[in-house]
Amino acid sequence: MWQSSRSQRTMQLNGPRIYSLDLRRAIEPDVLIVAPDTPAIEVMARMSQVRSSCSVTRSHQLSEVEASTSSLQSLKRASCALVMAEGQLVGIFTERDIVRLTALGMNLREFTVAQVMTHPVITLTQSDSQDIFTALSIFRQYRIRHLPIMDKQGQLMGVVTPVSIGRGMQPVNLLTRLWYVADVMTTEVVHAKATASVLSLAQLMAQHRVSCVVIAEERGEGEGGTRGEGDGGTRGHGETGNINETLPALPCLRLEPFSSSSRIPVGIVTEGDIVEFQALELNLSQMQAADVMSTPPFCLGPTESLWVAYQEMQRRHVRRLVVTGDEGELLGVLSQTSLLQVLSPTEMYGVIEELQQAVEESTTELRKTNERLQQEIIERQRAEVALQKANDELKRQVEEQTAELRAANALLKQDIAERQRVEAALRQSEAQLRQQTQQLERALHELQNTQAHLIQTEKMSSLGQMVAGVAHEINNPVSFIHGNLPYATEYVQGLLRLVQLYQQQYPHPGEAIQMQAEAIDLNFLLDDLPKLLASMHLGAERIRQIVLSLRSFSRLDEAEMKPVDLHEGIDSTLLILQNRLRPQGVSRKRGTLAEHPGILVIKEYGDLPLVDCYAGQLNQVFMNILSNAIDALEEDSGDRVQDASPDDSLDSSPQIRIRTEVINSDWVGIRIADNGPGMTESVRQKLFDPFFTTKPVGKGTGLGLSISYKIVVEKHGGRLNCVSALGQGTEFMIEIPIRQAALS
Repeated sequence: MWQSSRSQRTMQLNGPRIYSLDLRRAIEPDVLIVAPDTPAIEVMARMSQVRSSCSVTRSHQLSEVEASTSSLQSLKRASCALVMAEGQLVGIFTERDIVRLTALGMNLREFTVAQVMTHPVITLTQSDSQDIFTALSIFRQYRIRHLPIMDKQGQLMGVVTPVSIGRGMQPVNLLTRLWYVADVMTTEVVHAKATASVLSLAQLMAQHRVSCVVIAEERGEGEGGTRGEGDGGTRGHGETGNINETLPALPCLRLEPFSSSSRIPVGIVTEGDIVEFQALELNLSQMQAADVMSTPPFCLGPTESLWVAYQEMQRRHVRRLVVTGDEGELLGVLSQTSLLQVLSPTEMYGVIEELQQAVEESTTELRKTNERLQQEIIERQRAEVALQKANDELKRQVEEQTAELRAANALLKQDIAERQRVEAALRQSEAQLRQQTQQLERALHELQNTQAHLIQTEKMSSLGQMVAGVAHEINNPVSFIHGNLPYATEYVQGLLRLVQLYQQQYPHPGEAIQMQAEAIDLNFLLDDLPKLLASMHLGAERIRQIVLSLRSFSRLDEAEMKPVDLHEGIDSTLLILQNRLRPQGVSRKRGTLAEHPGILVIKEYGDLPLVDCYAGQLNQVFMNILSNAIDALEEDSGDRVQDASPDDSLDSSPQIRIRTEVINSDWVGIRIADNGPGMTESVRQKLFDPFFTTKPVGKGTGLGLSISYKIVVEKHGGRLNCVSALGQGTEFMIEIPIRQAALS
């Protein structure tokens, strides 16, 4: 559309053309050709095999890109089909025909292409007198977008479209720099809401004879769209087919005056999109525009030059751009057809004449510049002769200095080689020294571990021998006492029965007997003596149990790996530590006296099978972990007693919880947890290091947990972990396999 604000250029061409307007450059030879009896649905499927030119993208930025034929080729798609019968062109079927039929609700499966095509077809015979402007004149005269080109023999050569004209007419780059988007854009745009159905969009395209509908959001009040031209609003082939149905009324999309500040474009739907949806046999009445629109639309401002718009179309591979204002409001649509409006012969020839004048002026200036350059060349040739002489003298001096440098370089190379040999020897010596240092560090570490292990092993061995010796020595007299107590009890009971019979037979004993009975408190003796014997029997039995526990803990006779009941080892260890678990009257801590409430041991034993292990070594692990737990609880007992209240629950008292379980068919687990003060993460990470201890000097060696870790991990192939945090207690988790590989 020509704007009245622009003056017409009427300058005539005074010289030969500097470019070609040959129509053959704009002909697309690859055309979709079908027979008249081809089903319309099949033709539509062939046309929709190429994607729509309005692709979905997120980019909005305009940038200068170089237009090329390859980029324009990517826009090529089957926008029409030519119907040929016996070598003659009988009709044309376009995307606009498909949109019109879709708007009418017609099923393309019921028609052949001959029934819905446009005929007769407007064609152009190619000749030397025909150029691109001839095709543009026919487009404007008949309001079409597809022009078949025939040769002189009546054979089809191809089709000319606005897109192919833009590709074949290079001077568009010159003219589009002189025009702006606002000069040629279509200001009347058919638009709809995002909630409109795709069928209603097709009806809008058919009713207003446009190739696209802009999807816009309301900024102010007022709905509806205004009749526009989309890509120029041209009425082309396919708008007056053989079937003249009346389009249905669109009450929900009635036309109202368009307000430039009331709509914000959010997407666009084109004829190509409608064709693709129809080819997929989708229900267009149930599809909303928001689901299928190309979003966001490619936008640019009205003040941009047509050259920028042209490049943007090539880069985006689209045929139309949405024009928006500073606040994103919808102002219009710019299409390939709009760009062709500037390609009038008068404008083209005027611009070319101006370019020719500029070329002539540039040629004159270049001629003068060339003369100056010739003079400069002569001067430079004289300077080159003088420079060549100086160069020869310099070359001689350089050769002499080069010989001297070669001799010095040879000496330097020898020095460098000698230094390299020395450095290599130093690196080798350093590597050997580093290797020896690493070996010594490993040996020292192994020696420290061995020393610690030997100390702890000797300590436990001595303790086990002492415990076994004490148990053996105690066992003999205790066995003697325990074995004689039943007989002593029987004898005493017999004597007591005899005294009772004397009392029954002689109810009035003599005075001496009565005095002796009162002196020894005979009645109390008769009542207390059986209790005394029972107490002695219980004490002897308890001594025997302690002796058995000592022998079980020492395990001197079980040095080899064998199946063991782990519960027995835990109970033996607890019995040895019983004196530290019982409540005590007072305990000293920080110079004060506080009651020691004792430590509650909660056993949660699972049903464990016999486990292959070194029983004595595992008892040593139990002893170390339980002793550390008791030490932590005793250290924390003073604070518990001072902070305790009558309402404190049983959970606040010192506790040790022992839980055993079968993890799976191959592993068992022992968990020993206390509710003591816990420890920091830094202490927990060093817990199993040799000689590390948090106890005062003289109370701990730092070897117990290190030895325990080696026993569990190295001796039994198990796992020993610790979980602890300040104020949350500590839990040790021992996991060992039920069957050792050594036994197999």
